[in-house]
Amino acid sequence: MTKKFNEGDTVYFISNGIFVREAKVVRCAGGFVTIKFDTSNSNEGPAGTRVRESKVYASKEEAEVVAKAHLNQHKLD
Repeated sequence: MTKKFNEGDTVYFISNGIFVREAKVVRCAGGFVTIKFDTSNSNEGPAGTRVRESKVYASKEEAEVVAKAHLNQHKLD
């Protein structure tokens, strides 16, 4: 299995189906990535999560397209 991302890469994660958040890859293993969000400009403490590689995107534009499609799909319901 080839890794899609490497430790230290900047990736984009879609939060709550609509918000695109920037994160750094902390660890990659078994098709999952552990990401840490940039919380320097908020009151939150350090935050991160472990997700499948397919749930993070290499560019902000790519993530925004997916988030917009998700939002449009739910507007139709």
